[in-house]
Amino acid sequence: MLRHRPFRSFYVALPLAAALSGLSGCADRPDLSGRVAPVDATQAWPSLLSSATLSATPPATEAGAEAATALAQRAAALAARGRTLSRTPVLTQAERARLLAALARTDAPS
Repeated sequence: MLRHRPFRSFYVALPLAAALSGLSGCADRPDLSGRVAPVDATQAWPSLLSSATLSATPPATEAGAEAATALAQRAAALAARGRTLSRTPVLTQAERARLLAALARTDAPS
């Protein structure tokens, strides 16, 4: 006769969860006193910035213009390198033929 046990995993999980929660109560809490900076109650809370303020473009400085130029040059160099790599074959004709033969052997029915 077959017995249906729908709550079998529940009877295993319940004692395990009780044991883990009981053991976690015995653990010491870590000392975070040296890692947490104290909050200065005299300072005002920070205010949120509006979307218009965040999307406004700041005035370009000389250092920012130089960084933008350097970044544009780097992007152009990477694009040129990508075009070069896309034109050169990765495999030689012999390697390609060997790979296709191996794939044909793998796909062949046994």
